[in-house]
Amino acid sequence: MTTTAPPDHGIAPRTRSIPAVGDLTDRAAGLGAIGFAGLVIVQNVIRGSAPQPGADIDDVVAHYADHRGLTVVLTVTFVLSLGCLAAFLGGVVRRLVTSGRPGWAVLGGAGGMAIIALFASVVAAEQAISVLAAGSAPDPQAIEALWSLHNSLFTVNMLFIGIALVGLSRAGIAAGITPRAFARLAPAGAALLAIGTLSGPYTANGEAMVLFGVSVVGFVVWLAFLVATGVRLVRSDAS
Repeated sequence: MTTTAPPDHGIAPRTRSIPAVGDLTDRAAGLGAIGFAGLVIVQNVIRGSAPQPGADIDDVVAHYADHRGLTVVLTVTFVLSLGCLAAFLGGVVRRLVTSGRPGWAVLGGAGGMAIIALFASVVAAEQAISVLAAGSAPDPQAIEALWSLHNSLFTVNMLFIGIALVGLSRAGIAAGITPRAFARLAPAGAALLAIGTLSGPYTANGEAMVLFGVSVVGFVVWLAFLVATGVRLVRSDAS
């Protein structure tokens, strides 16, 4: 007996798709963006009494020796803000790589990962200064070196904030989760942030604080992007 195989119409057998369980949702990404922006504002308020670049090293030593508790609080808020930023990047890049501008999404995600690394380095340098300042015989030269490193890392971080801002905003606009106003605001903010990095050798020691103030405007654009995109992500997940 000869059996005849069923005809092949060139249609692949249907496979059953398994939905992702426990993946980062738009809501988690949105709340992460809003939470990160809020915690960064809180951190800057807490740092209001901290020495500025160019301060006398004796003032830096005295501040960190007398405010160890403040360093602990900043470390706690750093851990929380890092978790928020990681949640935002994971959730938003997951969504944006399927948009019309996946390359910009990857670029923005790479900038965000660099922010995490540099932000962690800034906090680590601050902890090291606190440890040395609270010692029995603090070495002003060692603290001065760490203080310069701390300020320099901060200026370098501005460039990667600008990269994340441009990449994520362009992809976000294409996906409809970022307001179109950031088509102009994001490049302008990134350019201002880049000024802070380019002037780093002078800003880190307090010689060009005017240029640092210019870069702060770009940083405000970054925070506004996080909040605006975060709100839209939460709303899109709810709908």
